[in-house]
Amino acid sequence: MKYITSWKKTSGLFFSLFLVACSTAPQNSLAPSGPLKMGLYKGTPTSILSANAAGESRGIGYELGKELAAKLETQYSPVVFEKNADVLAAVKQSKVDLVFTNASLDRAQYIQFSKTVIQIEKGYLMGPLSKLDSLAALNQKKVKIGYSVGSNSQRELPRLIPNATLLQTTSTKQAIELLKSGELDGFSSNKAILYEMAASTPGSRVLPVVIGYENLALGTPLNRANTAEQLNLFIDEMIASGKLQAIIGRSGIQGLATK
Repeated sequence: MKYITSWKKTSGLFFSLFLVACSTAPQNSLAPSGPLKMGLYKGTPTSILSANAAGESRGIGYELGKELAAKLETQYSPVVFEKNADVLAAVKQSKVDLVFTNASLDRAQYIQFSKTVIQIEKGYLMGPLSKLDSLAALNQKKVKIGYSVGSNSQRELPRLIPNATLLQTTSTKQAIELLKSGELDGFSSNKAILYEMAASTPGSRVLPVVIGYENLALGTPLNRANTAEQLNLFIDEMIASGKLQAIIGRSGIQGLATK
């Protein structure tokens, strides 16, 4: 216990020293324009969800950005998009300072990532009109499976279900409407998104299979100097203080990997 307490103090000290360095530098590499611009997209607990009855927004990405802005003693400026592809385009063009997304190899070509913050299972949500209940049943030409534009599912699904008909959707809202009408039999994404979609699609169900994992991390535009180290210190402090677990709990996220 003494070791844990000492580690927490040390982690806090390192981050405090980092803040001093930021305040004395001509520019803070995490928020060079002043406010910390956090790229977010609607409809998932990993990013941002609608405000609750008290008017408070929630979501892991949203709250992590808010906490980091407070640590940096700068203004927090959430930039909310309809879909994740727009967030990725914004960070690629340095129009936002921070994102919370799947740290895939293709995204690492233009995003500097922190260590993994959470790991989420990936799978399928079946629409209310579909009776399909197995991976073998999905792998047929007559079966229509949706995926989000710009997602890694676009690259992975042709390998996983090569015989199925794959359809691109522009938002989770559109995907839900297509599931309800039967124009899609199912939709593939991480299970945090799938369970959120299922909550507003009566009769739908998330299949009890795991087709892969997403490792979500904080990230900045690739050209920012030494941001990964700074983000890792921030994550360590969030874990040690218990704030990360509290944020995860408030998000209501489902589908976290247990391994």
